[in-house]
Amino acid sequence: MSRKGSRSSGRAVLASVILLAATSVNAATPLKLGRWDASAVDRARKGAVKKLESAECQKVFTDFADTKGRSLQQNLDEWGASPAEYVDLIPFLDGSSQPLCRKTKTALVASPGVRRVYVCQAFADVQLRQPGIAESMVIHEILHTLGLGENPPTSIEITQRVESRCR
Repeated sequence: MSRKGSRSSGRAVLASVILLAATSVNAATPLKLGRWDASAVDRARKGAVKKLESAECQKVFTDFADTKGRSLQQNLDEWGASPAEYVDLIPFLDGSSQPLCRKTKTALVASPGVRRVYVCQAFADVQLRQPGIAESMVIHEILHTLGLGENPPTSIEITQRVESRCR
């Protein structure tokens, strides 16, 4: 098998493992997005992927480090995936059971190093009203899945960096 073929099949296995882990976190909670939210996520992901085609935008992966001091680019490199491919590997799941989604106007939730993003009720509205911001939010959360924590940097600082790099 060619290197490219084994790389593609490796990604398929990784995607399956990520999805299985994400859906087994809490089997009692429905994690699949409804049609409305799934559509909003799909549009925002496509826009985020397009932004990540830019070398300038990809610098966000070297702008930040995880809690161990490794750049997020190093963590991404371990996946053997481009930024766009990585975005497509991460499941976006129903966040209605997440405390941050229920108690705040948060739109997306991810934990450092955890390969899933929860979608809150507010996200579809943000995506409809401010699609560019929604795309930046997707990139912001993708950075968290690669190990980026918060405080420091603050959520606002992360989003501002994404916005400045990914125009």
